[in-house]
Amino acid sequence: MTKHFFPTLFLALLAGFTNAQNPGCDGNRYINDVFQTVKKTTVTYAPSTSHTGVPMTLQMDVYEPEGDQIAARPVIIFEHGGSFIFGDRSMMQPWCELMAKKGYVTASITYRLYPFFLLGFPDSLDIFDTAVKAVGDMRAAVRYFREDAATTNLFKADPNNIFIGGYSAGAVAALHCTYLDMEDNIPPFLLNFINLNGGLEGVSGSATNKTYSSASKAVVNMSGGLYRANWIEEGESPMISIHGTADETVPFNSGLAANIAYLQGSNLLHARAEETGVWNSLHVVPGGGHTNIYENAAYKLHRDTFWSNVSLKLEEITCSASSASPELSAVAEWSLAPNPASGDAITVSLPDGTDHATLRIFNSTGSMVREINLTSAQQTVSLGGLPAGMYLAMPVNSGSEKVFATKSLMIPK
Repeated sequence: MTKHFFPTLFLALLAGFTNAQNPGCDGNRYINDVFQTVKKTTVTYAPSTSHTGVPMTLQMDVYEPEGDQIAARPVIIFEHGGSFIFGDRSMMQPWCELMAKKGYVTASITYRLYPFFLLGFPDSLDIFDTAVKAVGDMRAAVRYFREDAATTNLFKADPNNIFIGGYSAGAVAALHCTYLDMEDNIPPFLLNFINLNGGLEGVSGSATNKTYSSASKAVVNMSGGLYRANWIEEGESPMISIHGTADETVPFNSGLAANIAYLQGSNLLHARAEETGVWNSLHVVPGGGHTNIYENAAYKLHRDTFWSNVSLKLEEITCSASSASPELSAVAEWSLAPNPASGDAITVSLPDGTDHATLRIFNSTGSMVREINLTSAQQTVSLGGLPAGMYLAMPVNSGSEKVFATKSLMIPK
């Protein structure tokens, strides 16, 4: 099933950003596949230092929509999985290409892995040290795109709309990059690793790179976890997740990740986000494991629903005017019934006083399949012609202060 939770102040996540709406915001781009082909460029994004103190450089693969004319595109930066020991940046290529076809610039980065063949099998402290390094590398990658936007502008990145994410260990790094700060209750052993690795910003990156912000506006979590869920605090960045309930590598609730280091998984993170009012969406895969939910055909609908969630949320963030006051962005309550639908129609109920809105319905691949003009606060709308399946529905009230939550809609066979 899919859960959606929203805070009362939607635009708190936009604090500190003052740009106007992204020029690509047309209600289609960033949600649907508007490009057919993607090009990849490999660049060096940061000098760094290895586990053994040897200078090294870090690379990333950057994916762009072919033939794109937009001058400033939102960016999604991914880290791959592999328990901080194995893996490479090619593992995230499918997801990079998927989102690049929707109009994003995406990147999969190389980050410093524990040198297993050189230093032997790591213990939990080695893994925590490596995770801190991975967080620093992610921050350097975020700064890379901001520096590029301010200088050579190679990738036409929108520096005010940068998102991060990853799978497994990469998601762990992205979550810590998003929610760990020096005001948190950090245990001494972890604080020591942070200090030894150049603080939260890390050692990776050139002198000019380090003059830019490493802040991101949302995190995409694919089967990851945090050391402590209570590091998520009011006003912090949104989180969009997918996690299997039978995950034996990174626990859905809590436990030893990869039998090495303790983590609290997505279920606890989203409970904490709900408690603190942090905007979040968790797609739960009942019985799903750590890897099979991303590979097996049986889980395709779950994957499609998750990426639809990601597309809708990041488009909404990218296309929200950052100059709006938070008080004008309280989430408006609405409902649709019956759900699951019975017959060919549902009734949409909007808040009293809402005399117009547009209901957009998206299928499991993120394509908009129906757009319905709502002219009253309660209106029955037709679903005729839509096949059975899982959909996402979202009212849009253009020119108004109302922001509506996205809801799941099931059309049964």
